[in-house]
Amino acid sequence: MDFETTIVAISSPSGKSSHALIRASGSQAWCGAEKLGLSIESRKLVSGRITISESSIPVLVSAFPANNSFTGQDTVEICLTNNACLIDSVLRALVLVTNGRLAEAGEFTARAFLHGNISLSAAEGVCATISANNDAELQGASLLRCGALAGATEPIAKQITQTLALVEAGIDFTAEEDVVAISENDLLRIIQQCITSINAILDGKISMETLRHLPTVVLTGKPNAGKSTLFNALLGKRRAVISSVSGTTRDAIAEPVYFGDKEALLIDVAGCDVSNDALTLSMQETAQRAIESADIVLLCIAPNCEVATPRPHTIVVHTKGDLQGAKAHAISATVGKGVEELKQLISLQLSTSPTPRLDALALLPRHESSLQKTLHSLTHAIDQVQTPELVAASLRESLNAIGTITGQVTPDEIIGEVFSTFCIGK
Repeated sequence: MDFETTIVAISSPSGKSSHALIRASGSQAWCGAEKLGLSIESRKLVSGRITISESSIPVLVSAFPANNSFTGQDTVEICLTNNACLIDSVLRALVLVTNGRLAEAGEFTARAFLHGNISLSAAEGVCATISANNDAELQGASLLRCGALAGATEPIAKQITQTLALVEAGIDFTAEEDVVAISENDLLRIIQQCITSINAILDGKISMETLRHLPTVVLTGKPNAGKSTLFNALLGKRRAVISSVSGTTRDAIAEPVYFGDKEALLIDVAGCDVSNDALTLSMQETAQRAIESADIVLLCIAPNCEVATPRPHTIVVHTKGDLQGAKAHAISATVGKGVEELKQLISLQLSTSPTPRLDALALLPRHESSLQKTLHSLTHAIDQVQTPELVAASLRESLNAIGTITGQVTPDEIIGEVFSTFCIGK
């Protein structure tokens, strides 16, 4: 990548919002904005106008000097009306007046990394935050973005660096009598401490891939058992069509719902019925797949209906508690009876689903691989403890491996792989 030329990109997502944000970063960003007739005031939001095709457009301008910007370079952000033609015109005008170019994927964050403003794992956290699909994934990404992984691995890297320096000092002064830079016992103790620290990270890890998938809660039961009414009650709004006619629910309906502090995907599937009709059979197959993969199944039983033998992870829910013949403890989603208690029960059963904590970091596959390589090299160093030259080589390998997490020792191909996953403008 060329990190000297001024780059320009739209940095707000596509959509129907009233405004959009254009960002320019590089040595010519400020003077380029001034050439467009905009006033630049450091770290202030200033109103202005840009003339495009003889039309004067109102904008808001923010300017950040290199020592106070995300990228580590002079940066300008222009907030303007969200219109595709207008945005394209301003982008082309900015590229022209700055003698710059359109930014590549992830280039703003890459510049922040290369100027030392963020670690490589924090940069990956930016990308993971943008692409997060649920709160658990967002929380894991936020820990990465805030440097939690870098904070956990940097002390280990520092300890390895100091130990390597002592081992190499001992090799350099091996001809000197009574000079021992580090004793064998101290060397083993320090390496074992590093191994223990890395194992603690790996033992408490949660993969980002795991967090991408919300736990599922599936409502099932005979047709007209009150599943859709309960679905709407748990969701807190009318989403599924409610009818006394059986078979109203044809396709699986899914919505994210919070049960306590746990987010899950609530799914209403077609009622369990026997039919030779091709459409009904297809519906039943879809429902069966959802049930088999569910974390929790809510088996809805209408009044005067028999209870089938429940599957594992199944909560039997007697419905229509407001009707004659209903069970004494039956839920009535229509009047809200027992709904909150059911939510609490679901929340309790979801308590085992993964949630990232400060002591249980969400790791990307690359991070886990780097930590495993570090462990392997440290273990190898212990096996070779009586040969300082081999210990030094193994410690250097471990330092290189753990350095790929923070970016302190990172081959160019890893940097390219990380930032290629970003979207334009970030």
